[in-house]
Amino acid sequence: MDTEFRPEIERALRFITEHLESPLTVAQVARAAHLSEFHFHRVFHAVVGEPVGRFITRRRLELAALRLAYEPDRSVTDIALSSGYSSTSNFSKAFSAHFGCSPTRVRQPELGLPAAIGRLTAVYGKGFQPSDLYVLPPEVDHEERRRRAAAWDARVQFVTTEGLDLACLASPGGYDLATLERTWSELIGRARQLGLCEEAVDAWGIAHDSPQLTAPEWCRYHACVPCPPDRPLPPPLFRGRLSEGRYAVFRYSGEVDGVEAAYRTIYSCWFPESILAPDDFTPFDHYVSDGPKDGRIDMEMWFKVRPRR
Repeated sequence: MDTEFRPEIERALRFITEHLESPLTVAQVARAAHLSEFHFHRVFHAVVGEPVGRFITRRRLELAALRLAYEPDRSVTDIALSSGYSSTSNFSKAFSAHFGCSPTRVRQPELGLPAAIGRLTAVYGKGFQPSDLYVLPPEVDHEERRRRAAAWDARVQFVTTEGLDLACLASPGGYDLATLERTWSELIGRARQLGLCEEAVDAWGIAHDSPQLTAPEWCRYHACVPCPPDRPLPPPLFRGRLSEGRYAVFRYSGEVDGVEAAYRTIYSCWFPESILAPDDFTPFDHYVSDGPKDGRIDMEMWFKVRPRR
C-alpha cells in the first residue's frame, strides 16, 4: 500500500504543510489527495504511520517549537495564531500536553526540567528534557555569535527562483544513513530509466523534520531530481517542488558529521544577526557533487527567506 498510494499521500502532506496556519478538515485534505474521505483515513495511516489529525497537530506544534526557539522577537500569541490556533490559551494547552512544558519555558531552558513531563515520555522516553526543544547550539556571547554570523555572511548568496519541479522518492527509514544511500541509488536508477538524468545528477534532498523534535520513525526525507511538470511519474516516484521565492544559499564543503552543526549555526547565529527570517523550516540540500566521499560532502543549503516581522 505504501508504494501504491504514495503520490496521493504526498499531495496530502504538501497540502497540510501549505495550510498549517489555517483551519484544516480531513475532508479538505482528502480532496487534495484525490481520495474519498473514508479511503483516505485508512491509506494515510498506513503510509504515514499515524492518523491524519494527530499528524496535523504534531506538525503544527513542532513548527511552533522551532519558531519559539529561532524567532525570539515573535510573541507567543503571534506564533500561536500562525500555527493554526485560535487563541494563545488553546495553543498553550496543546503545546504543554504534547511537549510537557509551556511555550514560554522553551525560551527559558536555563530553568531546567519541569516537574511534569507529560505524555511526551511515551514517544521520546524518560530521558527526554524540554530543553531539547531549544535546538540551538550551546549559548555563545554576542561577539561570538556575530563572528559566526559574519563567517556565514561571507559565503551567502541570494537566489530568486520561479521554482523547480522535482521527481521524488521517499526514504522508508527516515534519516538512517544506510537507508538514504539505498533510496538515492533507487531514485537515480529510476530517473535514468525515465530519461530525467544521465551520468551527471542534479540531486536535491528535502529533510522535512527536525530530529531534535520528531521521533525517528516519523522523520521524512525525500531524494529528488528535476523533472518537467508534464512528465508522467510511475509510483513509487511522486512530484515535489522547490517553491518560487527568494532563498539564502550557503555553500558547505566539509565533514558529513558537520552538516547538522552548520544548519544550527545558520539558524541560531546568521538569521538573528540578519533582517531576514526563515519562511519555513524545510530547507533544501543541493548536492554539488554526487554524494559523500571519504566522509566529506560538497553541498548547498537553500533556505527560503522573508523579511523579519
